[in-house]
Amino acid sequence: MVWNRVLPAVAVLAFVLGPGPARTQEPTETHLEAALDALQASPAARSYDDLLPAVAEAVKGQLILLRPDLHVVIGETVDEVVQTLVPRRAELNNELAKVWAQGFTEDELVTIATFYNSPAGKKFNQAGPRVINSSLNVAQAWAGRIRGELIEKTREQLRADGEDF
Repeated sequence: MVWNRVLPAVAVLAFVLGPGPARTQEPTETHLEAALDALQASPAARSYDDLLPAVAEAVKGQLILLRPDLHVVIGETVDEVVQTLVPRRAELNNELAKVWAQGFTEDELVTIATFYNSPAGKKFNQAGPRVINSSLNVAQAWAGRIRGELIEKTREQLRADGEDF
């Protein structure tokens, strides 16, 4: 019977892998607090600052398509209503904190928050995007140089191997 062979394999696999990942468990309150602290200290939190304004602009566009004659009123009304939703940003932060809590231990989150609140972390928040962009430019330039070298060396090798290239 197939089950006689499958069940022992599943048991061995379960033993080797151990208990399921921590993320299947609900994080503790202190774990969530650490996640929220780390999130808010990191540049990741600011990446969501434009989300509500972007949603508002999309809603304006959608409603104006339905009633173009009301474009001014729709724009003003959406701008007014969206202000009442600003306090709901805390909901997003709490949901994001759950994701962070699933990805990091409480101790790791404390370390992350400590780093981002340190002078080096604050400098990273300010200079990081520029440094990362410059790093990407350097990497792209290097890849371009390597690409040219790889093409030339491959052609040389093919010619050395008797290929007409």
